[in-house]
Amino acid sequence: AGFSHETVSFWPGVTSLEDFERTALYGADVIEKLRGTNSSIGGFIDVCEQEGVELVPICAAQGGATATVADEVYGHYVPYMKKGFAEVAGELDGILLALHGAMATESRQDPETDAVREIRHVMGYEKPIMVTFDLHGNKDEAILREATGIFGYHSSPHVDSGETGRRAARAMLATLRREIRPTMAIA
Repeated sequence: AGFSHETVSFWPGVTSLEDFERTALYGADVIEKLRGTNSSIGGFIDVCEQEGVELVPICAAQGGATATVADEVYGHYVPYMKKGFAEVAGELDGILLALHGAMATESRQDPETDAVREIRHVMGYEKPIMVTFDLHGNKDEAILREATGIFGYHSSPHVDSGETGRRAARAMLATLRREIRPTMAIA
């Protein structure tokens, strides 16, 4: 799943649900439209399909780099993802999330950590959650308690978005196979 936005706090107005919905993808369209793209989700798809792993696409919503996100946007996508994950919770081994790391809503300064926390409450702490972020995502130790692994882009322009998704997906599979046990720290 993906829910991504780079908030430019001095940009006037708000980024609306309509702004996100112009390009949002749901269900099988996520795989169909993002397969082979240089995006985090494209990287997730690459690795999972190569490894014969079944993907359960929920949504991919991206708002670009614009004004503060309207609360209704968070109120739409996060419950949608939670519901989607809850409906297939027994079938899921882990969750791959493409986020940005620099989103802010009208009432939330760290909506991505809040979203991962809400998904975690639905899915439990036994299942790994791997998250991708833009290279300048603004994160603190709170996300470390919720995500199993965090993977940031290494370049700007973002020519490695797909590779970042592939790194996250490979780490997910290695975690599920008990080949690795991810550990994170913030320095």
